[in-house]
Amino acid sequence: MKKYLFVMCLALCANSYADSLGGVQLETSHITDSTRSGGSVFNVVESKNTTIITQEKIQEKKYENVEAILREAPGVIVQNTAFGPRIDMRGSGEKSLSRVKVMVDGISINPTEESMASLPINSIPVESIKKIEIIPGGGATLYGSGTVGGVINISTNSNATKNNFFMDLNYGSFDDRDLGFAGGYNVTKDLYVNYGFNYSNSEGYREDEEKENKIFLGGFDYKISDKHKIRYQGRRGNEKDNGTNEVSKKILAVNRRVPGLNLDVDTKSESNVFDYEYRATDKLLFGASFFNQKQERDISTESIDDIIIELSARKYSDVRAYYNFYDVKSLMSAKFKEEKNGVKLKTKYEYDKGELILGYDYTKANVKRDSHVTSEVLKTYYNEYGMYVTLSPGDRKAVTNKVKIDLNKESHGVYAFNKYNLTSKLDLTTGVRGEYTEYTGSRINGPNEMPLINPKIQTIETDRKMENYAGELGLLYKYRDTGNFYTRYERGFITPFPSQLTDKIHDKKLASDKNVGFFVPPNVNVASIYVDNHLKAETTNTIELGFRDYIYDSYASLTFFATDTDNEIVLIQSGVTNPAIKRWQYKNIGKTRRLGLEAEAEQYLGKFTFNESLTLIDAKTLKGNEKAQIKKGDKVPLVPKVKLTLGTKYSITDNLSLNGSYTYISSKEGREMSEEDKSFSYKIDGYGVLDMGVTYKLDEYSSVRAGIKNLASTKYNLRETSIEAVPAPERNYYIGLNVKF
Repeated sequence: MKKYLFVMCLALCANSYADSLGGVQLETSHITDSTRSGGSVFNVVESKNTTIITQEKIQEKKYENVEAILREAPGVIVQNTAFGPRIDMRGSGEKSLSRVKVMVDGISINPTEESMASLPINSIPVESIKKIEIIPGGGATLYGSGTVGGVINISTNSNATKNNFFMDLNYGSFDDRDLGFAGGYNVTKDLYVNYGFNYSNSEGYREDEEKENKIFLGGFDYKISDKHKIRYQGRRGNEKDNGTNEVSKKILAVNRRVPGLNLDVDTKSESNVFDYEYRATDKLLFGASFFNQKQERDISTESIDDIIIELSARKYSDVRAYYNFYDVKSLMSAKFKEEKNGVKLKTKYEYDKGELILGYDYTKANVKRDSHVTSEVLKTYYNEYGMYVTLSPGDRKAVTNKVKIDLNKESHGVYAFNKYNLTSKLDLTTGVRGEYTEYTGSRINGPNEMPLINPKIQTIETDRKMENYAGELGLLYKYRDTGNFYTRYERGFITPFPSQLTDKIHDKKLASDKNVGFFVPPNVNVASIYVDNHLKAETTNTIELGFRDYIYDSYASLTFFATDTDNEIVLIQSGVTNPAIKRWQYKNIGKTRRLGLEAEAEQYLGKFTFNESLTLIDAKTLKGNEKAQIKKGDKVPLVPKVKLTLGTKYSITDNLSLNGSYTYISSKEGREMSEEDKSFSYKIDGYGVLDMGVTYKLDEYSSVRAGIKNLASTKYNLRETSIEAVPAPERNYYIGLNVKF
């Protein structure tokens, strides 16, 4: 702990580096709902610290997407998966999709599927972003399941009150080309329309890779009368990633740019939001939001694996026959589709000493997945004596695995949130929520075929219901105009994804098509079945204490928190990348605890601007689960103990400035299953990345910028298992032009 305190002191006093998000604002949390015009009338003031990344600060540096912005943001860890990014806050680790809620203009964009889904944050043009609010921890009263790690709200220019236009043109290493623009226009005093577009294309860091992304958005904001307003916002995205999958770490040690086997992902996303607002009186407001979100993904990938079939001549015989097929190539094609429809109803009443918000949320999500894995035809193998043998023509088959999923998750939530001014300096916030969740659908596995084994089809039905409750209590003391202390307690919950309600385990009840007596069920290393795991919802209890103030030309905030989670859902999976043979288990473990500290500061010293942030997390198991092979004291997987950001901006003249940023993320622990379904842990090394840049303002409307990312060519991995990894780019360069009116 002493070394962490030393690092914190160093960060808060540093004058040498800084996060290029310079000018990050530290404020009390204002979570913005989508029903608004020219500024939210449904702002919710909670007793929390928040970080706001402004439009001006986003434009200072060449960010190709939202993912790049959040990688440098305080307290945020961006996880990389084969299908896109995920956001981790407050030690969420491998379960970040279900513990951190990301919203665009108040509407959640979190998926309802985990294995082949990701957050569509890169379907939002950077040019259209007005600000990004980062609110660590909590939000269960207002937003239900999935906020214990925090909330990120991305606000767009869809409700601007003046004409505007922004354009970015960028070029970088790996033939990275990017063009984007966004704007809005007041057609009349009551009608505002907005639009946006972004196109990017890059060859990728590794050989034989290419990415292309196209995004369109548009909408309008119309004031019907002083009492009635409507708003529509639509977004379309098409992302093609012709990439490759993980490579052995031994190979990467020799050549980090070597490609893996083929992995092509084509993603189409769509979002439509319609809002209505009715102001009955000056103190009473009603709002409604209706939304539809779709994501479709086509996946094609390859893998090379060993397939081992073990047979026994008789039930009690110790004699075994082995069919060892080595380096078998397989192809997988999969179609994934998710659709969410929902309604949010809300009313806000302002009274003499506070305000009361009542709301109802309804969401129905459907997830469909259709995957087909086929290997090359198995013809030859090595037997138990190491002899090379050829299968008879009638036994030669490909290994095939088919999975078809159609799952639904439907939820209803009602809540009340109240803010009461006890005195002119002391505010009390309270909230309560109830949520009902229903799961239905089916998963069909098969027909699955392979040599010597009878074809098999399995169907597993899902029909589950859950009821959960949340509540909160907070105090905010404003001891002066610029400073306050707060304390807060929240009880929250996390409901499982529909696909988490089943495990994929080793199938030990196969039947052989070889008629040679009483056979023991054959054992095949790649054979799996699905089983109901009786998973429960998680419950969380969080206490936090914090302050923020402006002291001696410096903003500062400090937060301490502790979160206990009962029945935490953990994932244990094998380290292979082939979905056909990957096995996994979801288990509720007894109890986990996350203790943490979050500190931020910013200073203005003449022509220099400095800012620093430090996040410390200690995430451990308090009560394990023998079946899950997790013991007391085990670390929560994929949670780094430290994230540190340091940065500086130096204004040489009014038009020319230099900036630099350093981001450090400490090591973390991963967890996998062995071939024998035994759990084991492995270490993922930490790393630090230094970026430098320069910006020159041509006139009041335009500027040019250039810079170097990963200046020190730090070698680290975007994602990795115990044996394979995907490398991050080393030193690379960019140049760009920005125009705004």
